[in-house]
Amino acid sequence: MDERWLDYLFYFNVEKNYFECHEYGESLWLDSGRPEALKGMIQAAVCLYHLENGNIRGGYAMWLRARQYLQPVRPHYMGIDVNGLIDQINAVFYRVPNEWRDKVVSSRDVAALMLPEVFIRIVDVDLANRMDGFSPSE
Repeated sequence: MDERWLDYLFYFNVEKNYFECHEYGESLWLDSGRPEALKGMIQAAVCLYHLENGNIRGGYAMWLRARQYLQPVRPHYMGIDVNGLIDQINAVFYRVPNEWRDKVVSSRDVAALMLPEVFIRIVDVDLANRMDGFSPSE
């Protein structure tokens, strides 16, 4: 398994640094034939990055595209629970007021919503073992 996938998961789950997560995912995507499912994973991180920065319009539009790329690989992809990820991000956007879907708001307004945290559940035992105590390569 490519180390960049581990980095992606670390930055998504542990650091909640969706921009850095996106960087590792994109590097892997470019070097692995540009699989659509991985593109969906990258876009899932980008949508959360936009959301936490108040760009609801951009985040929601990115999520709609990401979800289309992730649907065909349900329930699992590269050792992770895609169903759970889709359900969690859907739940996040369910909590965002509909009238914000085409807006940019302050990050304080987003924080005030107290949105649920998104966590990628690892279902592959070998991947889970590799992630246990993992530290990024930087």
